[in-house]
Amino acid sequence: MTRRRFTALATALAIAFVLPGFHVQAQAPSRTAPVVTVLNDSALSGLGSGSAIGPDGALYVTNGTKGTLVRVDPTTGSAKVVGRGLPRKFIDIGGAMDVAFIGDRAYVMVILAGVAVGGPDDVMGIYRLKRDGTFSVFADLGTWSTNHPPKDPDWFVAQGVQYSMDVWRKGFVVADAHLARVIRVNARGRISELTAFSSTDRVPTGLEVADGRVLLATAGPIPHLPSTSKINRVRPDGSVKVIGTWGKDYTGNRGLIVDVEHDQGRLYGLLQGHWNLEPTEENEGFPAAPYTGEIVVVQPDGTFRTVVRRLDRPTSLELVDGVGYVVTFAGKILRVDQH
Repeated sequence: MTRRRFTALATALAIAFVLPGFHVQAQAPSRTAPVVTVLNDSALSGLGSGSAIGPDGALYVTNGTKGTLVRVDPTTGSAKVVGRGLPRKFIDIGGAMDVAFIGDRAYVMVILAGVAVGGPDDVMGIYRLKRDGTFSVFADLGTWSTNHPPKDPDWFVAQGVQYSMDVWRKGFVVADAHLARVIRVNARGRISELTAFSSTDRVPTGLEVADGRVLLATAGPIPHLPSTSKINRVRPDGSVKVIGTWGKDYTGNRGLIVDVEHDQGRLYGLLQGHWNLEPTEENEGFPAAPYTGEIVVVQPDGTFRTVVRRLDRPTSLELVDGVGYVVTFAGKILRVDQH
């Protein structure tokens, strides 16, 4: 099947594989089962997407329903709106999708809220938070994507459907799950393509930049088989190398990867879980089955090993000193502690 409607709309933490140059802790990880608790279940108005750890150590999440950026205390779960006025989601998903920080300045990526989906004429792109708590446009991803269509003809939303972004080289890298490419935005907001995939290959979802290296999670087209969930390194020249995947002897069904994180010298993937719908175009873009999501660690041989199970349709993952924060499609924010 094609990727046309797998736009990540519905997504849409062990000894681990270590990338060259990463600093690794010498001690072996604990095998004690992690404890998952609900940190906050109201800040996201019932729809979750992206997240980031801010310079103050707090968790920041995007609320696409209300067009806001929310700060969540990582210990108490208390939430406060710190930015407002972004284009709101116009359909069931979209709006404010992801957040990243350059220094102490927050940037939020907005998708699927403009004329491409029948909404107001809003800019689909990256917005910068101003000192007064409102936003201004930093990079117009929608217009650039429309003017620079991919070579692969298998798409129908010309503005693209960007899923995630992270800071790289004083600017950003952005994963577009619909147009199947990673684009770069420099410090001045200038946009260019870093790498692209064919419609039958990999669908870019989550991003992580660690020690200057761009790490990318890619899912395959529907039916999102386990063999197509991969973690990749994207080099500055646009070449791509697979560095994490399920082993050939894996017999489970966790086939939809949506994020990648690096913490304490280890590499992790976030799997939304088992995608169990009929592989038809009408079902493209739908989330995985509830409570089948997992966090996996990449082992020394490059294969995944599950460390957290039964997550309900997770969409993004943050890791700080062994503590995890997971946002779910249903709008819950979870905290994962190793006890």
